[in-house]
Amino acid sequence: MAIAHTDFYRHENLVRKSIQIPSTQHKELKALAVELDSSLGDVVETIMELMRQDNYQQLKSAIIQKRERELSSSLNYSLDEAYAYLGSLPETLEDAQFFFEAGHEGMVA
Repeated sequence: MAIAHTDFYRHENLVRKSIQIPSTQHKELKALAVELDSSLGDVVETIMELMRQDNYQQLKSAIIQKRERELSSSLNYSLDEAYAYLGSLPETLEDAQFFFEAGHEGMVA
């Protein structure tokens, strides 16, 4: 996630905030800047301006969807691991199935 610093740089009547970007996103944004024949600063500022114009709603929705996908994927993986472990213990498998189904019904209801 980009972090905006409070220090400002002034050059030819332009005011820019210093933004710290993680290296993976920096590489992606730099590649986008090269592709668009532009500077990294211009790309980031344009993205920020587009998000401001949209009142950040699309960005917020995209972040929420990404988190939900990651959570869902992580949860499914964890449940698969837990179920596989419980499946290796035949005496608890029926109990596990009952409690899982009861918990799932409780979440859906």
